[in-house]
Amino acid sequence: MMLAVLMIGVLSLSAADAVKPAATIGNTAISLSELDTAIGARLNRIRNDEYNIRRNVLEDLIATKLIDAEAARRHVTSEDLFKTEIEGRITPPVLAEIEPFYDGVADHYQGLTKDQALAEIADGMRRQRIATRRAQFIKELRAAAGVKVNLEPPRVAVKADGPARGSASAPVTIVEFSDFECPFCGHAVETLQHVQKTYGDNVRIVFRDYPLFSHRTAKRAAEAAHCADELGKFWEMHDRLFTKGGPLSDGDLYRFAGQAGIDHDKFDQCLTSGKYKEAWKPSQDEGNRVGVTSTPSFFINGRMLVGAAGYEVFSKIIDEELANTTPARAAAAAVASK
Repeated sequence: MMLAVLMIGVLSLSAADAVKPAATIGNTAISLSELDTAIGARLNRIRNDEYNIRRNVLEDLIATKLIDAEAARRHVTSEDLFKTEIEGRITPPVLAEIEPFYDGVADHYQGLTKDQALAEIADGMRRQRIATRRAQFIKELRAAAGVKVNLEPPRVAVKADGPARGSASAPVTIVEFSDFECPFCGHAVETLQHVQKTYGDNVRIVFRDYPLFSHRTAKRAAEAAHCADELGKFWEMHDRLFTKGGPLSDGDLYRFAGQAGIDHDKFDQCLTSGKYKEAWKPSQDEGNRVGVTSTPSFFINGRMLVGAAGYEVFSKIIDEELANTTPARAAAAAVASK
């Protein structure tokens, strides 16, 4: 009862704060919404970071309560359940697995004897297997308990303008802001290909330019990619540009265009014309508006994801979006993609 009273008090204060102006100049008020609009993109990343912290702590709380409940159901302690279902289900690493790994990283263990290094590697492998088994066990408990997370992630309306892979009616749209000279962006190519292969028409991937100031050839590469797009070979060129993982010379651009099956003369005519020299600007402006400061940055149905995250991270968010897709959200996604 006391908690309920406190919560009502907090909500009342929050409601009062929401209508209270941020400042007044005589009889003129500056509202909080006006302030938020002026702050713009700077708040997007803060809200996203806050959500990620809250979600990670929530996931830990859910896991702890699930394990405690399962232990109580079996009339054992949580520690005993851990030993049975997690430690007891893994296969300890054996020397035949450890030694080949050691041979490839022996220089990382300078100052240790081989036996000491092998022991450290074995301990690392064991901890990794425990973590994997724990995640699997928690997943099993979640499915049986019917866990539903109601914490709503922050979303940003992002224009999905640009070359796209996947169905225009897909319930999940991923907008990527990327830089052809960025090696981390190159790492994301395979991940997104895996996503596309796994989810098919349920996911649409849209590419947008965000050449970083420090990457002197990124704008030229973006120009070449626009020429490739005009000639119907954007994705073939896209995949090859990212294989370089660094600065791209004009020689690289022509070589990759040839490998992508682009007619040399048409590509040369387009690139030398300069018609797409500043074609990257609208995308970069949009990225700045929604809070992009580094590459790669992704928006999955408006949910910000920064960095070259692994497939598992994408898959988790996509699965949540597919599970929570409603007609209203699908309509909103369709509007954002226009």
